[in-house]
Parts: sequence; C-alpha cells; structure tokens
Amino acid sequence: MHRLPDSPPPDDVSDEDAGAADRSGRSPRRAIARLFLATGAAAALGAALIPTLILSDGAPAQSRTYGALLAALLVAGTVAWLWFALRRLFLRPIGRLATDIRTLSATESAPLWLDTGDYPALAPLPGAVNALAGRLTKARHEIDHAVARAAEQYTESNNRLAAILADLDEGVLVCNLRHQLLLHNRAALDLLQAEPHPTGTAAPPRALISLMLADPVRHTLERLIRQAGFEDGARDGDAGRFIGGTPNGRILLDGRMSLVFHEGHLKGSGPVINNRTVTGYVLTFTDATRELAALGCRDSLLRATTEDLRSPLANLRAVMETLDSCPDLEADQLRRFEEAMRSECDSLTRHLERIAEQYRTTLTGNWPMSDLRSLTLIELVRHRVSVHRGVTIIPTGIPCRLHGDSFSLVVLLDHLIERIGEKTGAAIFDLSGEPAARWIYLDLFWSGAAIPSATIDEWKADPLPAALGGLTVGDVLRHHRSDLWSEIREGGRARLRLPLPPALASGEQTPRPPVYLDDVDFTALRQPPDGAADLSQRLDDMSFVVFGIETTGPDADGGDEIVAFSAVRVFGRRILTNDTFLALVNPGRPIPHEATARHGISDQQVQDQPGIDAVLPRFRAFVGDDALVAHRAGPAISFLRAKERTAGLRFANPVIDTMLLSLKLQGPSSDLSLDSIASLLGISAIDRHTALGDRLIAAAILIAQIDVLRGHGIVTLGEVLHESNALIDLHARERLL
Repeated sequence: MHRLPDSPPPDDVSDEDAGAADRSGRSPRRAIARLFLATGAAAALGAALIPTLILSDGAPAQSRTYGALLAALLVAGTVAWLWFALRRLFLRPIGRLATDIRTLSATESAPLWLDTGDYPALAPLPGAVNALAGRLTKARHEIDHAVARAAEQYTESNNRLAAILADLDEGVLVCNLRHQLLLHNRAALDLLQAEPHPTGTAAPPRALISLMLADPVRHTLERLIRQAGFEDGARDGDAGRFIGGTPNGRILLDGRMSLVFHEGHLKGSGPVINNRTVTGYVLTFTDATRELAALGCRDSLLRATTEDLRSPLANLRAVMETLDSCPDLEADQLRRFEEAMRSECDSLTRHLERIAEQYRTTLTGNWPMSDLRSLTLIELVRHRVSVHRGVTIIPTGIPCRLHGDSFSLVVLLDHLIERIGEKTGAAIFDLSGEPAARWIYLDLFWSGAAIPSATIDEWKADPLPAALGGLTVGDVLRHHRSDLWSEIREGGRARLRLPLPPALASGEQTPRPPVYLDDVDFTALRQPPDGAADLSQRLDDMSFVVFGIETTGPDADGGDEIVAFSAVRVFGRRILTNDTFLALVNPGRPIPHEATARHGISDQQVQDQPGIDAVLPRFRAFVGDDALVAHRAGPAISFLRAKERTAGLRFANPVIDTMLLSLKLQGPSSDLSLDSIASLLGISAIDRHTALGDRLIAAAILIAQIDVLRGHGIVTLGEVLHESNALIDLHARERLL
C-alpha cells in the first residue's frame, strides 16, 4: 500500500488498474490453470500406480502394501500441496487485502493506494478497490471543500451580524431554550455590567440567569410559546415585552423577546408549533432605570400638585371665609388669623418650590443626554459660529468631561454669542471649560461690559429656531438644571458663566508612581542672568510653550533618541488649546519595551515618521521666542541641547520648570509628580498620562503658580529665573552633603 499526495486520484487510473495484469506478467487465470494442471498430473500418476501396485493379482503382498502406502502419501501430498498453494495464492492475499481495505476506508488524511502487484492472484479486484478508493477520496475532497466554503460563508455572515450588532445601542442576546448565551453584542454586556466571557473550547456557554433575573425571562418565554400554540401563523419576530433587571436589582431593563423557529421537526430541541420547532429566543433591551424612576417621580409630582395641596388651600379658604363672615374681629384674633394665613402661605410656597425642584430634576433626567468632552463641544461651537457669523472663538483651558445634550448646548451658545455681540459689539470670544466640585463651568469671555441680570432674564424667553421642538433658552437651561450670569473679571474682561453637570462616568486614571526630590537633578536648568530674553517681562503678559518629549531612554549622550514632541501654548494666563504641537519621530533604532510601556509609542507607530532632522526645525519654529516650560525640564533640555549640535539649531529661550517652582511654593514635599502637584493646586483634567494631556495639566499648574508667585512678590521673568537659580544651587549643595 502506498500513500499518495493529498489530492484525489484521476478516474482513468482506477479504471486501468481494474483490468490490468500484475507487474510480474502472471495472471490469476494462469496461476489457477497451473495449479489444476499440477493437481491433475499428480492424480494421473496416482491413477497409474494404484492399479499396478495394488490391484495387480500377481503382485506380492508386500508390494501391494507399499503401493497402497505410496498412493496414500501421494494423495495426502497432493491435498497438502493444493492447500498450501491455495493459501499462498488466495487466502493470505485476501486477508491482506481485507486489512488494507479497512485501513484505506478509515484514513481521512493523505489517501492510500493499493499496489496491484502485491495481489497477483486477485486481479482485477485490487484495481476495482483502487477505483472505489479514488471515488471515495474525491468525494471526501468535495465534502471538505463544501464544508470549508460553508464555514467561510458562516464566518462572513457572523462577522456581518457582529458588525451590525456592534452599532446598536440596544443590548442584544441570542439564547437557546436552556437559557445559554449563543450570541451577544457589546452593548448588552455594558448594560448588564458584565465582563466578556472567556473564549476557547474549554469555556462553557454563559448562563443568562447569571446576568439577568430569571423569572421575568422564563415567564415571557412560556407566554410566547403558549401564545404561538394558540395562534395560527405565528411568525419569527413576534415579540413580548417585559420588565427585567440585573440580579443585584440596581438596573431595570425594558426588554423584548422574540422566539426563534426552525422549519420542521428537530427531535429533542424544543416544542413544535405548526410544524416548526422552537429552538431559542432573541432578547433586545435597554436601560429603563432612569425612565421608570422618572415615571415614579411624575406620579409623585402629580400627587403633590393635587392631593397634597388640598390641605393648605382648604386652610387658607377657611381663614378667608372666617374673615369675611366676621369683619369685626378683635386685634388679637385678627393677628392670629393673619399669622395662620402667613404660615399656610409659607408652607404652600415651600411645597411649590419642592415640586418645582423635583420637576426640574425629572425633566433633566428624562432628556436625552450623554457624556462629552468640553473641547469637543467648544470645537462644535467654533465651527457653527464660523459658518454663520464673522466671530472668532478661541478655545482655552484644559479639557474636561461634562454631561449634556450637545446639540441644544451648541445652539444655545451660538445664540448667546450673537446676543452678546449685538449688545457689546464683541467679535472675539474665549470659550473654556473649568471643572469644579459639583459643576463643569463653560465660561465665555470677551472684552467689554458685562450683561445685566435683567437682560439675561429677558434672553431666557428667546426661542432657538434651530433647536428641536421650539425650545427656548430657558428650556435648555432647565433641561441641564442650569442658569446664566455675567460678571467682570480681572483685567476688565467680562464673563458669561454656564454651569453644567459633570460626566456620569468618572474616567479616573491610576496615578503614576511618586517622584522624590533626591531623584531629580536640576543642574541642566541653571541659566545665566544675561540671556537673550527680556527679563523685565511680566509673567501675566508673557507667552509660554509648555512642552514635553518622549525618548527611547534617559541617556541623551549615550545613544538614546527622541520619539515624540508635544506642546501647547499659554498666553496671557490662558491655555490656547487649539494652538498645539504634536509630532512622532523615527529614532532610527528600536524602541525598548520598557520605554514603550512608559509612553505607549511602539516601533510600528514611528516606522513611517520623519527623523529628528526634519521634526526639530518644525518644533523650533513653533516655539519661536516664547519661554519654554516643562515639568521636570532637565531631561528634556538635555536632549534638546544634544540635538542642537547636529541640527544646526539653538534654543536660547528661557526655561521654567514647574517642578522646581513647586519647591519654592509648596516646599520639598515627598511627592513631586505631576499628579500630586495638580491635586494640591485643585487641578483636574481628563486624558492624563497622554502626551498632550500631561502638557495641558502642566500648563494649568503654571498658571496657578503664576498666581501664587504674585503673592510672593515675584511678577517678572527675571525674578523667576533668579529664584530658580537659587533653588538649583541649594539643591545641588544638599545633594553633596
């Protein structure tokens, strides 16, 4: 038996083998003929000897005995030889052929092929077996090809279905009748607050009852099955609505269930209804916690505005009727009635205020809102204003996350900017988001007069034509439980403040490890007092570039290279969030894994990026004559100094280190990390531990430090550099001790 390549044999080979002779040239007919000729010859010899030796009358008795014995031996030898020949020519080959046929039929990998020369006496049977094996192998290949094609189609359909489900905001679950999850989308796991199930053959299907209350699901399934059994023509997609929840009871779900049918009978699968078998069900659901809570609150409000108001109103009516029926009351009695009326009026006022607050809360919770970034909202306002009117919006501040209806807020801010422009003539506005304890403040700044409160109250009745449903300014404010006020800030600039709810998702990130003073070397930051910069510049009026670099390692002179620049400009104590610099650099060498783990930049990200010779001049042009600022600026300045020589550039700009200033303002605290200093100064932001996110936090720290430095009498660049040099010398002496 031979093993052939993994391809079906051609049909004509099998047909030739079926009628061909064996390789030695012997045919089974010749072998059988020779066998019978030899047997016939032995029989003829015996027939000649037996009459001569046994039946002859003149032969002696001894001769007849020998003749009989010889004849018996001849017959026995002939029979033994015939058995040996039959066994050798037919029986053993037939046994081997049967074994090879069983092996051939059981092999599913590379096909086996019988060698007809191994069975010379059985031809054309091996050839016929080869023909059958060829057709069997061909059939197996066709089946394998069909299975592979069906698997590809299934995978493609599954991927399409997964892509469709991934875009749905509703949770979708497909389960069998044992309530095991067969398919789900990411929204379902998010709504159920469940982690993805581990994949692999060893992982059993997840049970739905571990994620959702079982009783509502089982009840709805039973109801749909019974309902389908009584209705002719039950269709796929017939749904039953139910209210479910998570096992911990924290999330209520508004769900719909549809049965999944299979045409025909499937034994042991499920109930059969109208010649169709129920194989499972599909669940779609949304989070109804807030909606149901809002319905409960509405019921409470309705009760409060009807039944709960009857008692104080009845009391007031009784007092009024008493006063009308008794006009000549004494002074003491009249005073008691007046006090009773005042008390009931105060109670009624407080009750109405509570109702109004509950109404605002219900309205806010029921209006479609989502978490969004303040910078995204500001950019949307910039785009809308630039399209409709000749107004300039300058994004400032550090990005934060808020909760609101972005479209109605953009329309509201667009309308307010138009109104302020009409009132004050302002055409340039700063727009920023400022996080606080309970609110995110959207602040609109302009040069000019503040808006009076009476005017703002009039604006609240303005309709917003672009908003849905004929909303007014006041409607949008009520939806966000917000208000407006205007005031004059430092420097004579006016501000309109709009408080908004913070994001529901905290987005908190794990802080980086602490940085200790003993681990920092500031000597590279010492600057001569006679630099090119104007040392008399006031910090409040200066322009700064808060920058940072990412590298392959810490050694600027030992072969490590820059892999990224990031920077943001600060001018007039404002963070210009749209005036930024971001660039990746191909270092010309592999990035170590520990460096990638620190800053997240891999070899794949920089392989198509320009080298330092192309990026450094662009960064130098962005910096211009502005002062450079960094948190722990020493390593960054060392890399810039190392690249100046090869790039033919020079950074003569003054350098300020926010970590060094924190030593002056907060003292040598145990932790000098960016997170720790920002926390001490009450600065919070999103996108921490990203290149631009860290620069924005450092910029906010710089502005806060400028405010604190003013209280120490340090207001100019020269005074800051003088204090920095003194701190550097003091720190260097302490490290030598």
